[in-house]
Amino acid sequence: MVEQRKPVRRGWHGRYSGFRIDCEQVPMLPAWVVRRVWDDPRDIPYVLIWRGRRDGMKKEEVRIYRNPTGCNLPGTDSVEIVPIYSSNVEVFIEWRRQPHGGHSLLLRCSRCEKPSRALYGVKVGDDGRYYVARRANWECRQCAGLRYSSEGGALLMRGGMLTRALRRPTADVSFPRPQPWLPGVFSSIRDAADCGVIKKNGKCA
Repeated sequence: MVEQRKPVRRGWHGRYSGFRIDCEQVPMLPAWVVRRVWDDPRDIPYVLIWRGRRDGMKKEEVRIYRNPTGCNLPGTDSVEIVPIYSSNVEVFIEWRRQPHGGHSLLLRCSRCEKPSRALYGVKVGDDGRYYVARRANWECRQCAGLRYSSEGGALLMRGGMLTRALRRPTADVSFPRPQPWLPGVFSSIRDAADCGVIKKNGKCA
């Protein structure tokens, strides 16, 4: 059964209106990172660390294991994501044939099961009164209710009434779109410990 999404709220100017979380501000799991885990012949767990952009402190840590169930049936390729503060999540993989003959790896959303190039670890939740940010089991941007920071003119600071009356469009200031929040990738727990991001016993540093 497909869950129906809430309609998008828009203001009088036609732009998105309401509580929003930008996808560039939450932990992003790109498919190319999972491809590195999948193609590693050593079949070892990888460690992903998301650090704060301002303070450099560790905000999120997960470990990824290739195909924990060992099932070889078509369409059941998967990785297991082991977070620190919640239960494990199994993410299924979908392969797409490319024109040159190779195959690209996509990640299936844990909610709608549609393939995506990236999944996100935070979603927009509803506690009955307010919208809040909640942890997600690695969902696509649409299912997580995330927006692009460039939507709705959020990156455009417009001039005041006086500048508009004087027809001075140069008073508008456009901010650059932020980059996605990508993790630091470590090919083993030992490598992460050697870099000081986790302790030798595998716990958070």
